[in-house]
Amino acid sequence: MSGPFEIPFAPNKQPVQRGFDGDQFLVSQDQSVFRQGSASTITSGQFYVLCGNQPIMGYWSHNVALDSNFNFLGRDEADSCSIMALCEDNTMRFFGAPTGARKTYPVFTQSYSIDMLATNGTEPRAGSTGQLISATIVTPGTSLTTATPANVITTPFLVLTPGRWDIFGQIAFLPAATTSITQIAFGINSVSATLPAAGSGGLVQNTFAAVVPTAIPQCYNVTTTRVNISVNTTYYLVAQAAFTVSTLSAFGTLYAERR
Repeated sequence: MSGPFEIPFAPNKQPVQRGFDGDQFLVSQDQSVFRQGSASTITSGQFYVLCGNQPIMGYWSHNVALDSNFNFLGRDEADSCSIMALCEDNTMRFFGAPTGARKTYPVFTQSYSIDMLATNGTEPRAGSTGQLISATIVTPGTSLTTATPANVITTPFLVLTPGRWDIFGQIAFLPAATTSITQIAFGINSVSATLPAAGSGGLVQNTFAAVVPTAIPQCYNVTTTRVNISVNTTYYLVAQAAFTVSTLSAFGTLYAERR
């Protein structure tokens, strides 16, 4: 069978005519439309860009069609969209687009990628072992008040779903040119603006003779903290310092990897 053809759709679907040189249709029991095809000769188009300029040996799409130039058309119906693509670099890539109105164009985000020649996915999906999330605040960071604990990363917080996690990161204290520091402390806690107890939460605390770092950032690794949680839990990177004369701020990154 060759040449263009028309597949009957339910009234709430968007019919699109195709030949075998483009999309091929699969219609599920509930009349949802899936499409499959190959895009190994693409030289332009949104779909090619989605896969990092990799030729696509095969793709499967749901709720959205591609034209003969492999640009996306509008949604078949008011629903989310998804794409799976097997690329020439031996990766299987998964994309999703949130729910939108019928005939609107989806904006895809890659959620997961599997290297078919490796044992693990390169971007573990939510809920999988190896899933990595992070929260960051950059310089100049959060202003500190002497001897007062504060959340270094105020937004977005690091919100973890149920499971076992390793939490770790980096922190830097940034003094002004004349700031004199006599104590620093930091750690990971599920209680906002509160240092963890000694012996838990990777607490690091040092007291020393007054030092003036002359605006040079003081950088530290945040000790890994392991948690096992049954409900969604927010974790904070908390810092405290004792200082005089001028200002001090803190910035850094907090990571969490699912065990």
